[in-house]
Amino acid sequence: MIKNGLTWYLLLTKRMLKKPSFWAVLLLVPAMVFGMGLASGGDSHILRIGVFAEESDDPMGGRIADELEDMEGVVEYVRFDSEEELRRAVSLSEADAGYLLPADMTSMMKAWLSGREEELPYEGHLIAVLANEDTVQLQLAREQFFSAIYPYLSELTAEQFALGQDEFSGMDEEYVRQRISGLYEEERVEESIFRFAYGADAPSEDPGRNSYLMTPVRGLLSVFVFFTALAMGMYVIKDRKNGMYHWVRYGRTPVYCWLGVLSGTVLGGAAAYIGLLISGTFTEWWRELPRMALLVLGAAGFSALLCQMVRNMAVYGAFLPVLVLLSAVFCPVFASFQGMEPVKWLLPPYFYLNGLYSVRITCYLGLYALAVNAAALILPRRRRPL
Repeated sequence: MIKNGLTWYLLLTKRMLKKPSFWAVLLLVPAMVFGMGLASGGDSHILRIGVFAEESDDPMGGRIADELEDMEGVVEYVRFDSEEELRRAVSLSEADAGYLLPADMTSMMKAWLSGREEELPYEGHLIAVLANEDTVQLQLAREQFFSAIYPYLSELTAEQFALGQDEFSGMDEEYVRQRISGLYEEERVEESIFRFAYGADAPSEDPGRNSYLMTPVRGLLSVFVFFTALAMGMYVIKDRKNGMYHWVRYGRTPVYCWLGVLSGTVLGGAAAYIGLLISGTFTEWWRELPRMALLVLGAAGFSALLCQMVRNMAVYGAFLPVLVLLSAVFCPVFASFQGMEPVKWLLPPYFYLNGLYSVRITCYLGLYALAVNAAALILPRRRRPL
C-alpha cells in the first residue's frame, strides 16, 4: 500500500504541475512578495504631513522641522517654504495635514509654559494644525509630532523650575541654563528605547527594520497555503465524481483522497516558503521549515476532512471563500483581535502565525495537524461507500 500510495501521490503531483494555471498561481506568490518589497522601498508612506517654520533668529523651529523631516517610518514629513504653499497643499490634499511653527519658538514655548496665552501666535495656541479632516491616522501621527517637541519643552520646563527655586537665586541665570542644557544633552537617548522579542530564544528585532507593507506578508502566505489545500479539496470531489476512486478498496479511499489534497498543498507550501525567503521576514530555516511543514499538514488534513464530509462541489465551493475570509479576519494577518477563540482554533493559520517564537503554540499546531489528519483518515471509514 505504501508503494501504491507513493506512486499515486507522484502522479497527482505530476498532474498538477502539468497545469499552466496552477504554475501561474504558484509563481504569483514570489512575484507578489517581490513586488511588495519593491513598493516598500519606494514612497510607501501612509501619511504625508507638511511643516513650515517661520524664519527668525531663534533656530529651534527650524531644528524641530529638520528632525521631523529626517524621521523614518510610515509618516513622511515635508518642509514647505511658506505658509501659503503649505495651506494650498493641504487644501488640494497634496498633504494630509500641516503644522505651522511660529518664529521665536523658544520664547513662545516659555510663554506657553507660563500660561501667557495672549502672547501665543495662533489664537492662544503654540502650534497651528491644518487638516481637512481629523482622521485616526492623523491623531496617531500627532503623537509622533509631540515626541519631537517634547524634549525642548521638557528642558525649558526644567530650566524655569530651577530658576524659580531659592537654591539657584544667587547663581547666574546663563550658567544655570548651560548646566541644565548640558545635563539634557548628556542624558539624551537617540536610539529606540524599545526592542521586540518573542521569547528567550528569539532574536531581537528592530521595529523599523521592515516597511509596514511587508508586515502582513507572513499572514497572507499562510492563508495562501490554506487556500491551496481547500482548492485541492475541490479537485478531490471532482475526481470522486468522475469515478477515479472506484477501483480503490473502500477502506483505503480516505488515504488516497488525503494524498490528493496533500499533493497540491505541498507545492503551495513550497511557494510560500520561497516567498518568505525573499520577503525579508524569514528567520532561520530550522525554525521556519518545521512550522511550514506542520501548516501544510494541518491545512491538508482540514481540507481532506471537509471534502470527505461535504460531497457536493457547489456546497464545498461555498465554504471556500468563507473559510479564507475567516482566516484573514480572525487570524493575526493584518491585526490581532480578542475573542472568537473557538473559530480561531479551527483555522490552521492561527496556530502558525502565533507560534513563530512560541514552542508551546507550535506544539499546538502539531497536535492540530495530527487531530485533523487522523479524523480525515478514520472518520470517513464509518460512512457508507460512495
